[in-house]
Amino acid sequence: MSSRGQAATKEPPAGSKGRDALKLVATAAAVLAVLMLPPTPGLSPEGQRVLAIVAAAVLLWATEVVPVAVSSLLVLVLLMVFGVVKSPAEALTGYSSTILFFLIGSMVMGAAIMRSGLAERLACYLVQRSQGSPLKLMLQLLLAMPLMAFVMPSAINRNAMLIPAYEQVFRTLKVDKGDPLARVIMLTLGLLNPFASSAFMTGGLAPMTTSTLLGGFTWFRWFGLMALPYYVLLGLGGMLVYLLHRPPKPPVDYAVDLSHRKPLSREEKVTLAVVGVASLLWLTDFIHHWSATIPALMAAVVLMLPRVGVFSWSQFEKTVSWSNFFVVGASLSLTQALISTGAATWFAQALLGLMSGAPVSPPLLATFVILVTTVVHLGIPNMSACIALLIPVVAAFAQATGINPVAAGLIVGIVVDAVILYPVQTATNLLCYETGHFQAMDVLKMGLGMLALTTLVVVLVAIPWWGFMGLPFTTPR
Repeated sequence: MSSRGQAATKEPPAGSKGRDALKLVATAAAVLAVLMLPPTPGLSPEGQRVLAIVAAAVLLWATEVVPVAVSSLLVLVLLMVFGVVKSPAEALTGYSSTILFFLIGSMVMGAAIMRSGLAERLACYLVQRSQGSPLKLMLQLLLAMPLMAFVMPSAINRNAMLIPAYEQVFRTLKVDKGDPLARVIMLTLGLLNPFASSAFMTGGLAPMTTSTLLGGFTWFRWFGLMALPYYVLLGLGGMLVYLLHRPPKPPVDYAVDLSHRKPLSREEKVTLAVVGVASLLWLTDFIHHWSATIPALMAAVVLMLPRVGVFSWSQFEKTVSWSNFFVVGASLSLTQALISTGAATWFAQALLGLMSGAPVSPPLLATFVILVTTVVHLGIPNMSACIALLIPVVAAFAQATGINPVAAGLIVGIVVDAVILYPVQTATNLLCYETGHFQAMDVLKMGLGMLALTTLVVVLVAIPWWGFMGLPFTTPR
């Protein structure tokens, strides 16, 4: 059983049932408020109903008043009951996405790393190098992220391998669930790890979508423009999460364990070889043009083959939570409904229209784009879909207000990466959330802090840097 499943069997604290009832009432009230709005020009009845479902989904996912898998199933039911989709097949369209099977492959690889002993070996190395110091563990992770991203661009893949290793670190240091050290490390992996990827144009779906829609980028041009803002955000975000939780040093004898020096077992060699081949295929996708899902599933099959792999399917399914499968599928279905009904475009244009043509300063315009992107991303968790929706709308807003459309589009990409306000908003964070080491409120606090930091970095670092690199933020009107 997963850590979330174990936690669910505990008796809820006194007063929690009353708070949960209030959250459910608030969710129902939000849905009714949206449904009862008078007809709005440009918004279809189906669009209004899907916005009501978005309100319910965001509140349920953010508050965890019911298990996230259950609220995800409710989203599918509402899409059908409210007549937003024409058939059950259309409501379930998100479950045909390759992202879901990519997640399964990544989870199998992570489980194999744990079961084979590689996680324990890496954990012993990390503990010895850090001498048990939470600050050194954190610095090791932050400094390693850009290097790991160069070798393995996907933050989800890195988390699939790093989460088991750090889980073993916590066991070695006798750190309990929810301990400040575990919160710091897992929040860093979930919320900050994608920054290291997005510094590279090929680092994931978000930078690839942004660069493709804006056009005109080479790999080095993207890195030259985006590495500095992302690395500054990575460093500041690391400081923020550490200061929010201030983990004490665990009182454990850490220096005597030299397990990482023993010879590799057969299971470790198999896992290393399979993960290495999968990583090589991910890095060479420009040659074979395979989806990242194909290497992930190939690795999963080999790792579970009888007499070849390191464990069986029955062993795997006992160690993994399937909540993320339901959440990601439901969010993709909801995203598709928002786009197909025109509600997403209407909502984005309505927000941006509030300041269109207003004579305001460039920093204020940049801040407004950041806030609009944050709000839209709340309802559209899928990063690529959110970016694909917003960039054309933001480009029109930029032209009307004298902003460089390319610079405005880059801001959208940064914000979608950086400002995460509830646990299931990204698959990368969802993997960490399923470990049970942090709660939804931890994500919200960190997300609000990152919203402030992102605004400062965009205004004080990114915009001046882009100007220095030949990409001015404003254009002559």
